[in-house]
Amino acid sequence: MNRTLEKKMRTAHERQASGIKKTRDYAKIKRDFDVEYEVAREVAKARADAGMTQRQLAEAMGTTQSVISRIERGANVSIETLQRYVTACGHSLQVRVV
Repeated sequence: MNRTLEKKMRTAHERQASGIKKTRDYAKIKRDFDVEYEVAREVAKARADAGMTQRQLAEAMGTTQSVISRIERGANVSIETLQRYVTACGHSLQVRVV
């Protein structure tokens, strides 16, 4: 990609991001996404710590690799699904309200 186009795209992206951050609901939406992505990172780490591939974990849970991938990308999943996921990795799930 040429540098001029790259600079224009970066500037447009920064302008768009700045506008979004000024919207009324930005803080709430960001908090919601932050929680989902934090959970996704934690469960993916649990799988990696268990030395399992997504396919192996899917087999252990009785589901498909694509479901595991969606969970690890931060999809909205139930507590029950998270419990099955971490149990299959040999971990336990703890939910705290702080």
